[in-house]
Amino acid sequence: MEYKNGTSILDKGVYIIRNEEFKTMNEDDSLLARAVRRQNIIMKGQETPEITLNYNPGKNPIKDSIVKKTKDICRAKTPTILHYFTLLVLGLGTWGLLWCAFGEDWNWNGRWTKLAFVGGLAWAAGEAFQMCTSLPPLLAALVIGILARNFEFLDMREYTEIDAFLRRIYPVIILGKGSLAFDFKYIKKNWRLVSSLGVLPWTAEVLTLAVCMHVFLDFPWMWGLLLGSTYASVSFAVVMPAVQNSSGSSGNLSQNWNQLILTAGGTDTALSVGVFGVIHSFIMHEGDDTYRYIKAALALLVGVVVGVSWGTLAKFIPHSKDFYVAEMRLLFVLIGGLFTFFLSAKFGWGGTGGVAVLACNSTAANCWEKDGWKLNKNPASTAYRVMWSTLEPLVFAYSGTFFVIKAPLWNVMLIGLGILCICVVVRLTIAFFVCSKMTIRERFFVCCTWIPKSIVEAVLCPVAYNALVARGNYDENEMQYADHFIWIIIQAILVTTPIGFLLTKHLGPFLLTEKQKKYDIDPET
Repeated sequence: MEYKNGTSILDKGVYIIRNEEFKTMNEDDSLLARAVRRQNIIMKGQETPEITLNYNPGKNPIKDSIVKKTKDICRAKTPTILHYFTLLVLGLGTWGLLWCAFGEDWNWNGRWTKLAFVGGLAWAAGEAFQMCTSLPPLLAALVIGILARNFEFLDMREYTEIDAFLRRIYPVIILGKGSLAFDFKYIKKNWRLVSSLGVLPWTAEVLTLAVCMHVFLDFPWMWGLLLGSTYASVSFAVVMPAVQNSSGSSGNLSQNWNQLILTAGGTDTALSVGVFGVIHSFIMHEGDDTYRYIKAALALLVGVVVGVSWGTLAKFIPHSKDFYVAEMRLLFVLIGGLFTFFLSAKFGWGGTGGVAVLACNSTAANCWEKDGWKLNKNPASTAYRVMWSTLEPLVFAYSGTFFVIKAPLWNVMLIGLGILCICVVVRLTIAFFVCSKMTIRERFFVCCTWIPKSIVEAVLCPVAYNALVARGNYDENEMQYADHFIWIIIQAILVTTPIGFLLTKHLGPFLLTEKQKKYDIDPET
């Protein structure tokens, strides 16, 4: 009897069954052969699975991913690149216009071109510095000014009239910009905290600095108080972005931190500008002693009255339905502030103009709020921010050109560093105890924000020097006081600004995060 035997072969890596039959002993007994035939029938009705690799030797997945990411980055950065390119074109166009109009003074190495070049370089260096480090750009602008002076490229002592003019414009923009965000409702509700935090640490630091300067550097008391009124100003604008981020990320609602730092810091700034103006007028302007004392006593009060009156008038004119209401409101407070500041300086009422600007803009902003303009989010606030972003690099670069490195500098700076440590400790101690109703961590947060010194210091530090040069009849001791004044102030800016900014930025979210309450839970419940 014949038998058939079937074998299954896996051919070339795919599942193909090939049956080979051959005769054997007895076909009836070939159960295996029947099973194989049945399997062949089943396999014929199915598709043969194939294993394929989708490989294209012309493609590189890693390279394609890098190219895609590069395109995305370029697409995202294009508006920024075009923004800076536009500014460059506008700057070159402006310089070309001035060169065509005024000739040699505006050629590539002209007298006025140096001023513009240092200002532009300070702005560019500040932008690059902030992108690389996140620190405020004012530090780079200040260093650019110091380098420009000590490499004998630019000396603002040769431009005292221009510098003095600009330093009457800076305070109007600084005080006007900040006060447009003051919320009178918050101030009315928290007036004790705002006033004490704005006044007490400032007063303590002014007196401490005056004593230290008199003891260690033989400063006269009036010069010590003049320096102290500048030195004690806190630069809340430097830390405000970090304050907003910290309060927003922590969810701490125990206090309106933005308004607290803004209003208390604004009070501190107004005191610095006002008291500096009063003391400066008392030192630099001669006259009847009785009249000088009357001016000193009434300057700040007169500034408040004038500012509130002008700000209230801004409620009624221009009319809220005027087609050009935004432009006219801006010009109303800006021109009014500039006129008041220059007028008070002309007649020796220093300090009146600065306080008037702060009172005017804060009053006007709260009146405009009733017409639908949000505080710090309106056309006037936007215009002030643009003006300050233009002036900020000029303030610090031109102030840096007064910092001359010479023989007695290092001794004064070493003593100044010790005085700085003493003043900061006194200031922060008073601020810590003023905020007694806050938690310990919240009080430390306030102390972090109360460290930076920069804006008012940079604006006012060369004012005494310019006044002495303009007056003409000064002695060597007074000029030495003015030089020491500048050195001490610039040292404080370079030391306290990065420290205060970094502490507020990195410790702020932690210090404002409220601790979670712990509850004892019975395991059986």
